[in-house]
Amino acid sequence: MIEFVLKNRRLRLHPDGVMYVRDHCRGKETKEEKWKEIKFWKTNGYMLCSLTVAGLKKNLFQHRLVYYIHNQDWNIFDTSNDNFIDHYNRIRDDNRIENLHVVNQHENNFNRSDVKGYCWYEPLKKWQAYIHANDKKHHLGYFENEEDAHNAYLEAKPKYHIMG
Repeated sequence: MIEFVLKNRRLRLHPDGVMYVRDHCRGKETKEEKWKEIKFWKTNGYMLCSLTVAGLKKNLFQHRLVYYIHNQDWNIFDTSNDNFIDHYNRIRDDNRIENLHVVNQHENNFNRSDVKGYCWYEPLKKWQAYIHANDKKHHLGYFENEEDAHNAYLEAKPKYHIMG
């Protein structure tokens, strides 16, 4: 079990992945050691909860909480374009710490599940491969089969999507 503090709230993460928050009354911890399970709900694939922190009600994503638990010098409240938490495997509710890392907005967009880097090009009856980088679309070629177009995209990804 990991116990941590988020502003004025004490929280716990149990090994089974369940999170608890120390009970509060009028902005202060109750005298008895009461802990309440944090209830998360799914929104757009992500797990979200609502907590009162330092007197303000905040909606917090589970993946940001998990990352903060393991990296408490990281600013969980910084919502700038340089402070996204990305899921390596693209599964939005897989919030294991080994699946999470900090990226900027540009890097986070590389992992959008709807971007695959190729499509069917009807005029030539071939698969077209492409990659977006630096606000430009780069043509990678036309291919007879879908797998070759996908492989062309995967080969170009390290060249164009250099991770800081």
